[in-house]
Amino acid sequence: MDQIEQCTKNLVDAILNSREYQDFLKIRGKVAQDPELRRKINAFRKHNFEVQNSAEVLDMYDEIDKMYKEYEEFRKNILVDEFLKRELRVCRIIQQVNIELISAVDLDTKEIAEGISF
Repeated sequence: MDQIEQCTKNLVDAILNSREYQDFLKIRGKVAQDPELRRKINAFRKHNFEVQNSAEVLDMYDEIDKMYKEYEEFRKNILVDEFLKRELRVCRIIQQVNIELISAVDLDTKEIAEGISF
């Protein structure tokens, strides 16, 4: 377990020191200087999360399209656009790490997963 803990710490350090995360921190700092803009960005992020994680049966493409049209003018703000792009880059890094782990570690759950509907 010590090796896993050390590797995990190294991975976290690598992410925190990555150019992508450092760029995100810079733009986050700029956004923090405008509390109203930060509030609006967080409202967008929350709405986005709710759409993507809705328990209701939604036409995901239609819902996301509606949401992006609703926020189209807002997203033209350079700070907003940069913040969301840089946040997405960091999220993609974390996603890729998860994908690599999940695909490498076989927990023998295929039969269980077949009986679960999403």
